[in-house]
Amino acid sequence: MPEYLTAVGTFLLAAVIIYLSYICSKYLGKGLVRSSSSQYMRMLDQMIVGQNRTLVIVQAGGRYLLLGVGPDKIQTLAELSEEDLLPLGGAEGEPSLDFGRILSRIKRKKDEE
Repeated sequence: MPEYLTAVGTFLLAAVIIYLSYICSKYLGKGLVRSSSSQYMRMLDQMIVGQNRTLVIVQAGGRYLLLGVGPDKIQTLAELSEEDLLPLGGAEGEPSLDFGRILSRIKRKKDEE
């Protein structure tokens, strides 16, 4: 009988440790995001496109940049205007735009330059 209680106690202790680890990492992660705020720049949006690969829209002053972020480097893909920044999920009654259409529009604009 004591072996049964020891097994249950060990299981409960492991469950509590895993739960507390989850809670701590959740709140610590939010704290790190807040502490990385800047007075002159901010990240407007990001999208994960692959393992260790992210597209990021950053506002620096009055400029908007589309950046490709990989494990080894950060590359500027395009400079956007404020008109290029359209919300993808439209309001009720508005058709929503997809990210591919926005990227192709930016590419066409860049090719015209």
